[in-house]
Amino acid sequence: MKIHTRICPVCGSTDFIPFLSCKDYLATEEVFDIELCNSCGFAITQDFPSEDEIGRYYDAPEYVSHSDTQKGIINILYHWARRLALKSKSKIVMRYASKKTGKLLDIGSGTGYFLNRMKSLKWIVTGIEKSEAACKYAKSKFDIDCQHSEYLYDISEKTKDVITMWHVLEHLEHLNRVMEHLGKILKDDGIAVIALPNKDSFDAAHYKQYWAAYDVPRHLWHFSPADFEHLARRHHFELIDIRPMYLDAFYISMLSEKHKGTFLGSLVGLCKGGWFFLRTLGNKKRSSSLIYILKKK
Repeated sequence: MKIHTRICPVCGSTDFIPFLSCKDYLATEEVFDIELCNSCGFAITQDFPSEDEIGRYYDAPEYVSHSDTQKGIINILYHWARRLALKSKSKIVMRYASKKTGKLLDIGSGTGYFLNRMKSLKWIVTGIEKSEAACKYAKSKFDIDCQHSEYLYDISEKTKDVITMWHVLEHLEHLNRVMEHLGKILKDDGIAVIALPNKDSFDAAHYKQYWAAYDVPRHLWHFSPADFEHLARRHHFELIDIRPMYLDAFYISMLSEKHKGTFLGSLVGLCKGGWFFLRTLGNKKRSSSLIYILKKK
């Protein structure tokens, strides 16, 4: 079953215009159309597979967040960058959370590295992960039990101090339902930390249909900072800060050059990623990915 979006989930408009046609470089080489809301500019992948059919589009050993593969230079660099990112992510939680320890929910917890990091800092952690293989890995490596996707709606209201989603919200079919429920289960003094690719980034503008972070059809929604702030306000969240994910420019540029078939693509992407990184030092809202820190109004 294919899902065709007729109402913009951010502003409610029904007027869409063509934007890009992008290929699924990971699994099937199918082409999917991305359209823009003609009212607010939010971008959506049209005719994406429904939740019960999209699993095969993740079924590739290169999908590193699920498989933990270290095959190839890009994935080796991904693991190196993840070690740095884990420290950065935990520091963000500790900086913005209202307490030094508490109950943390990580949605889309993958192979469990971030949960393990927060557990080592004395947080009570819960993970939600759709991939059975990733759950098994988290259990065997870190002794962390992850819950199924529908567990989100079983959580009691106002019980979580921190909710994190690291490059997950763009994958979820029921965007507004998820955002609404985050507000319900978060404590009044809690925070939500949500990382998303940035369609207004320098690298997105450069690579266009080859930009790896469009990642169709796994990425259903494509946010700019203005898009996400609009969505957050709609669900009674206040945006208290935006933090850049500087290293993503390198990884995404290397993948994008691979998509283009560039000779020595990893090296070219690494160099271009460095250029994009330098440019974002003066304009963080053009970073490849952004972390949004929210609190309830």
